[in-house]
Amino acid sequence: MQQPPSASQSVAERVRSDVPGLPGPGRGRRDLLALVRQTFVGQYTVEGEIGRGGAARVFLAQDRSGRRVALKILRPECLASVATDRFLREIEFTARLKHPHIAELLDSGETDWLVYYVMPFVEGPSLRELISSRRQFTVADTLRIGCELLDALGHAHECGIIHRDVKPENVILSPKLGVVLLDLGIARAIISSITERITRTDVAVGSSAYMSPEQINASQEIDARSDLYAVGCILFECLVGRPPFVRRQEVVVLQLHLTEPAPDVRAFRPDVPPNLAAAIATALAKRPEERCQSAHEMQSILGNCAV
Repeated sequence: MQQPPSASQSVAERVRSDVPGLPGPGRGRRDLLALVRQTFVGQYTVEGEIGRGGAARVFLAQDRSGRRVALKILRPECLASVATDRFLREIEFTARLKHPHIAELLDSGETDWLVYYVMPFVEGPSLRELISSRRQFTVADTLRIGCELLDALGHAHECGIIHRDVKPENVILSPKLGVVLLDLGIARAIISSITERITRTDVAVGSSAYMSPEQINASQEIDARSDLYAVGCILFECLVGRPPFVRRQEVVVLQLHLTEPAPDVRAFRPDVPPNLAAAIATALAKRPEERCQSAHEMQSILGNCAV
């Protein structure tokens, strides 16, 4: 007979040991889709899995009104590091973000030991998909993407929320809305809810190709300028087809962010206007104080770049 969970047993430990569909001792991995469908009967109609990120697995679903949403289930690996109640409390901060270029938080909670959050499903390809297919964007398209992305980040920063994981996978190019930035506030919630037995340096938040030097150094002083560094990496990639630093080993990429000057975008794309190349170089400065000091400042500079 199965014993009830003890009061001291963490949600992550209960998930791993008791919930079918997630890995546990002596248990194979079963169909998580079936589990999610069963868990959210009457709340969400789950159509299928559409993505996997570092923090969550993503399912396309419909809410009771028939609206299509992205239902995101926090990965067990994340649950092992965070206090669930604190995570859910922190993620509610993102509900204050109301901006046309930000996917808003619609719902969040814990049910049957699955921790989830819900955002609108945004039609359109991700910036990652477009870079993979196009390789390079025009200067005009790059400026438009950069300005809309910075507009979204400026709003978030004014609300006290730093993204920490700005990357092409988190940017959707909607035919109706333009740039839509995903998962704002998720990294903040994870970092803020790390349990005492796990140090913050033990939990990786961010992607190596877009991480600022201060993130790599696990600085406690991460601020808006760290997101601007990531935007600089994205603008470089839109124009060149790859991020500023590319190596087979992730640890080498991180070291290059720390020690090597970013390459000049005009060495790869001579048609890039000098003022845009200078703006990207400023965003990729190693020291935060040498970058623009706000998203809106950087947006203004891009808006004045010649095409």
